[in-house]
Amino acid sequence: MEKVIICQLKQYMDEKQLNIAQLSREVGVTENAIRGYVKNSFSRIDCQVAIKLCTYFQVNVGDMFDIKEV
Repeated sequence: MEKVIICQLKQYMDEKQLNIAQLSREVGVTENAIRGYVKNSFSRIDCQVAIKLCTYFQVNVGDMFDIKEV
């Protein structure tokens, strides 16, 4: 089985009722980058973006990203 990384960003955004544009302004990350994590269409994780997102939502990297078998 293949493994993929799934980002939980959409869940955290929904809890705070944030849209992509709002989060982009809050954390200083492009809307396109955030959209990629929300839709799980990313191929690489940018460490600086992950740090900004995890810091903003006060979660650990392991809470933001899960490894799943597909």
